[in-house]
Amino acid sequence: MAFSKGYRIYHKLDPPPYSVIVETRNREECLMFESGAVAVLSAAEKDAIKSTYTKMLDAYGILGVLRLNLGDAMLHSLVLVSGCMSVGKVQDSEVFRVTSTEFVSLRNDPTDEDRISDVRKVLHSGSFYFAWSASGVSMDLSLNAHRRIKKDTTDNRFFWNQSLHLHLKHYGVNCDDWLLRLMCGGVEVRTIYAGHKQAKACVISRLSSERAGTRFNVRGTNDDGQVANFVETEQIIFLDDCVSSFIQIRGSIPLFWEQPGIQKKSYIQGILFHVNRNHHAETEEGDETLHLVGSHRVK
Repeated sequence: MAFSKGYRIYHKLDPPPYSVIVETRNREECLMFESGAVAVLSAAEKDAIKSTYTKMLDAYGILGVLRLNLGDAMLHSLVLVSGCMSVGKVQDSEVFRVTSTEFVSLRNDPTDEDRISDVRKVLHSGSFYFAWSASGVSMDLSLNAHRRIKKDTTDNRFFWNQSLHLHLKHYGVNCDDWLLRLMCGGVEVRTIYAGHKQAKACVISRLSSERAGTRFNVRGTNDDGQVANFVETEQIIFLDDCVSSFIQIRGSIPLFWEQPGIQKKSYIQGILFHVNRNHHAETEEGDETLHLVGSHRVK
């Protein structure tokens, strides 16, 4: 079954309150967003109210709900994937790059668009990926091959839209049934040949969400040992039932330091060392990395 726009979004303007429902092809239930709350409606409940709603748009998937505190009010926007491009198939899953998104204001306020423009720009950068499978159980891009075989849970370091899931989790919605998980980085998939056998070669680079940022603005580590711009790059070969995985990691120097400019003097004067804090941060980073990376010989 080919991947297509399997989500349809409807809204109801009158009578108040404003309401949005989301239905998908592979489920009889639907999601309802109303008055800041979320509920899963049964097929009978959906059929009873659907005639009062009008169609807004179709989407490939849902990323979650963006919440922004405006001081005197809370902005809620439903974030949808409206455009994507396949980069290749890995085992039973197909990997897609996000190319465009739509934000649906859950309070029907047109001014919300101005407030989410920066988030939209980031999501349209071409660096976000998700996996989809016709079986309903897709590959978790946040996990390397070793951890997938061990059936580990999602690695939150590489789960970029985790905060968008929180609103639905708060109301008891099973996010695995409705939402996609985004990874930021890069994915390349190629078909290769080993003699007469066909294999898949993949390179997946995963950027950590814990301390990402531009140069000169984010450097070094924090008190939890999370270094700036940490990246896990995995080279994987899939041949018959065998999987070979090789992992490299990189990130900023795990010390407390900053660099205010690009001139040589400012570079030398800008590095700030705090011996006790650096020792603690280095220990935290090293312990976590050894625990997560471990041995990656996959048979």
